[in-house]
Amino acid sequence: MLPGAAVSSFATTQAGASTQAGASTQAGASTQAGASTQAGARGWPFRVRLGPLSLPPKRVRLWGVALAVLGLVPIDTALVNGGSDWPAFWAAGATVGTADLVDPARHIAWQSVHGVAQVDWPYPPAVAYLFAPFAALPIWVGFILHAAIMLALVGVAGVLAARIFGVRRSLAVLIAFAWAPSTAGAVTGQNAALAVVLALWAIDALRRDEALEVGLACGLLMYKPTLALPLLGLLLLRSRWRALAVAGGVVAAGYLVSVPAAAGDWGWPMAWWNGLQPWLANDLIGNADKAVSIPGLLGRVPELPRWLPTLCAGSAVLLALRGLRHAPIAEAGAAACLLAVAIGPRVWGYEAGLMLPILAWAMAGGLTEPWRTRLLFLAVPMGLLWLVSAYTVVSGVAIVVLVAMIMWLWRWRPLGPDPSSAVASTAPATI
Repeated sequence: MLPGAAVSSFATTQAGASTQAGASTQAGASTQAGASTQAGARGWPFRVRLGPLSLPPKRVRLWGVALAVLGLVPIDTALVNGGSDWPAFWAAGATVGTADLVDPARHIAWQSVHGVAQVDWPYPPAVAYLFAPFAALPIWVGFILHAAIMLALVGVAGVLAARIFGVRRSLAVLIAFAWAPSTAGAVTGQNAALAVVLALWAIDALRRDEALEVGLACGLLMYKPTLALPLLGLLLLRSRWRALAVAGGVVAAGYLVSVPAAAGDWGWPMAWWNGLQPWLANDLIGNADKAVSIPGLLGRVPELPRWLPTLCAGSAVLLALRGLRHAPIAEAGAAACLLAVAIGPRVWGYEAGLMLPILAWAMAGGLTEPWRTRLLFLAVPMGLLWLVSAYTVVSGVAIVVLVAMIMWLWRWRPLGPDPSSAVASTAPATI
């Protein structure tokens, strides 16, 4: 997992950086503004000791591998539960281009005839083309191949995070696999790892000011609209008009490609939306324990007014505006991903893989010590709790999401100090 350690190679590269407990080999170090924000780029970013725990890098890596393995153990239950969500995607690949895809009654009838789980198709029709190659295979072969691809995408996400935030590549890949929601797609037959890669691609392209790539990544991410909207909002706040135009073009192309996917129905959005509503209602009820967003958690309490979840989500957006406008672009992109998880009306544990950017940002120095080691060492193991949400009633991942969102909002609170200033960067950090 991500407990802390600080090795001497990290200490010696910080000329004039402030000395932390456990880095006693740094003689004559003095506090420099912003020194801690580059920790991940210079070496091992964690403490070697956390209270009574000794945390050398080798032990931390072993714990990270153990967490990754534990997160993948439930994949064996796919043999018992019918592949979890995978049959829905396999069926979509088999029915793409026919009238059996978008029409809920026909789609469920097709699934019934072919002996797979009966569920509506909740994605835009064009997305089903991605699963057409799997539909040519036996369903279990398709599941295994899809799981392998999702795990490969988790590795890609780690590499992108390392490049964006200046973290050691091996460490970024380790956190990507140790954060269990990242690998949950392989376990459940879901595809959130693709969303994480697209989001990180968008952040990396923003960092490099490549408008075409930003627009492509954000437009493709619209296959899960609630996850894409905060990043699109960031583009709007930062006046990235070319990127927005490209994203709009990708969305328009998605509509056109969806026409043949829906058997030539130019009015597919209406039929798709109408069929989506009852499915969403049933899904929110049946999977309530998996909810990790603020609206999802509040929506579970029947005594609360229905407008309260929307009000809380809107308030979080308003409070985030200052940071989204003024934070360094990589941090702002990571925060937009965090916001997508925190305020989405329907966000499950496996979609919390989208927290990987904010975890990498924190590891790279967004959190200063001793809080970097303490909080990451606590947060990342809690990712495993998505596996037992049916027993805990509230997913432990929801706690991580909520705390991270509150801490980042506090960092950029209105009328508070500017975290990007030299004065603020020398103060003890919250996040």
